[in-house]
Amino acid sequence: MHYIGLDIHKKHTQACVRNEDGEILCEERIRTDAASIGGFFEKLERDAGGPLSVAMEATGFYFWIYDRIAARGHRAIVVHPGKAKPLMRAKAKNDRNDAAALSELLRSGCLEGIYVPPKEVREMRELTRHRESLVRKKGDLKREMLSALMQMGISVPEEFRSNFTKKQMRWMRSLGVFVICERLDLLEQTEAKISNVEKVIAERWGVDEDVALIRSVPGIGMVTATVIKAEIGDIRRFTSPERLAAYVGLTPTTYQSGEKEWSGPTRRGNSRIKHVLIEALLSHVQHCPESRISLYDLRKRDSIGRKKALVASARKLMEALYFMLTRREAFRAH
Repeated sequence: MHYIGLDIHKKHTQACVRNEDGEILCEERIRTDAASIGGFFEKLERDAGGPLSVAMEATGFYFWIYDRIAARGHRAIVVHPGKAKPLMRAKAKNDRNDAAALSELLRSGCLEGIYVPPKEVREMRELTRHRESLVRKKGDLKREMLSALMQMGISVPEEFRSNFTKKQMRWMRSLGVFVICERLDLLEQTEAKISNVEKVIAERWGVDEDVALIRSVPGIGMVTATVIKAEIGDIRRFTSPERLAAYVGLTPTTYQSGEKEWSGPTRRGNSRIKHVLIEALLSHVQHCPESRISLYDLRKRDSIGRKKALVASARKLMEALYFMLTRREAFRAH
């Protein structure tokens, strides 16, 4: 078995190869492209004559490298940089030392790999995150137009009770302000793009079993269910609802000193799921006020306040989704 550490960067990748005794057999700097990576592993396969084990840190573009290594039949693990760095004790911080440290940590069994989502889940994430980006741009355009009107001293007539209705947008065009008209055009185009994305989401994952189970919760629609499914991935990677809640960022930070113990803010987690869960909770409370989750939210509001109750109730909803997905059961309100 040969152990390979890859320190990946956009243009170049530093590689270090060790044998089972820890001896460095090869150190090489290669271009970060498909041809160079493929050629490097072809050479290693000829020289090694056996299986290869590869470790790399998670970057924003590691997926294609991981896929190519795994497709060649080799064991590949991806490690969290924040967990790998404290184990690297090189005196000098450079690519060569990082690759060497990764290969040695891999050989000694000190590295724990993170979850690498399959291509289907990555495509789902890409699509839902693209929609999220479009929704943000839509909100930005609306705020920019309202700000522009205020800067010009133009007040929106009181007859428009809601902003950006078709009637109000016709009035805004009638003002003849070039910048406002341009932004209105962009707004309409962005809304059309959002509709297109939502249509694709419905076509691709409307029949997905996990999405269907998540949608059985009153107040959760197709888009929200798809976001939850995409960001969670395989529910089986979480051994308990507590671990899933920690991943999402719905568990409080605990501080302890001597006999004193107190809780702080919730931990950092997957902000996308956390955001849509809180939105789903608010919708669920309206659509199903008699469910156990809604009643729990009502009790918590009285005891700890609305803001903290939202987080606590969102965790309750997340735990319900965990058991629904693991037991393959639809939502039960009572």
